[in-house]
Amino acid sequence: MNYLNTSVNWEEFFIQEALELEEKMKHFDQESLNKSKLLIAFENNILEWSQYEQWFCHETGCSSFKSEVELESLDHLTTPAKTALEIYSNHEIWDAQLFPLCVWDNKVYVMGLHYPAQLQSVENHVFILTPPHVLAYLAEKLFSAETNTREASSDEAFEMTGSMLDGIDLDIAAPLISFAPTANNNEKLAPPIWDFIDERHDEYSFEAKKHFNAYIVLKIVNQRTQVFKMDADLEKDGVSGKIFEYSLKQENPFNKVFLSGQSESFSLSQLGITIKSYRYACITALRRGNTVLGFLIGFKEKNLSERDQTLLEELAKESA
Repeated sequence: MNYLNTSVNWEEFFIQEALELEEKMKHFDQESLNKSKLLIAFENNILEWSQYEQWFCHETGCSSFKSEVELESLDHLTTPAKTALEIYSNHEIWDAQLFPLCVWDNKVYVMGLHYPAQLQSVENHVFILTPPHVLAYLAEKLFSAETNTREASSDEAFEMTGSMLDGIDLDIAAPLISFAPTANNNEKLAPPIWDFIDERHDEYSFEAKKHFNAYIVLKIVNQRTQVFKMDADLEKDGVSGKIFEYSLKQENPFNKVFLSGQSESFSLSQLGITIKSYRYACITALRRGNTVLGFLIGFKEKNLSERDQTLLEELAKESA
């Protein structure tokens, strides 16, 4: 099950476009302002769909609906969409920019312009990023009281929902959303990063020990830290990896770095552990995008410097 990072904010990435939008919105009438800022940005050609699509899908792992699809070819989706909307009518989150397209293989496929946090309340859903003109076309048919619907057999319904997938860019696999916390999916999100670190462990240890007395790599498994790699000196000394297992649900230095994504320095007394004569530890998050996958830790006998922290952050960036 792939993890979908839903915390992305387009205004933080497309800064110039967001500023241009703010300036233009000063002159909009109230009716225009009732729309979402994202939709306004597209309608006024401030934000380019292809750039937004590429960024969003890269950051989240989502699939997207092909923008060049012929709108008339989507007419057959009205019936399964209305059925899905009735099934999930207890969720008060649907509108013209976010609605279920169909229920298929025990999952509900949801079309939208962005991923709202409220969507996490809908179990077994798959989010599909959809261009504004496709959403508008289907929403008019779906939410219009004048829409004529027809009953379809189960065979027809399957063919319709199956053909719906023709409109999805399958170069990016559609994720199955997990409703567990982010860290529970790190194993499935990150095999390449761990292969990379494993292959270069000796090289990274050499670089790290130019500034630190010892070096450890932790990975996150089921919201707990776990030793992935330990430098040779610590292994020779028989240091147990168990002492580095911490719950990310509890308040501790790893939880702090996990939530903030920022490097932190601590005394080993704060970590509640004793390792040889080491007194301090610098902890840096291993991140892919906005997702924290693990930690790099450097240990020192003497005070840590800003350069120590920078080195560890550079190693983390190279790894991710």
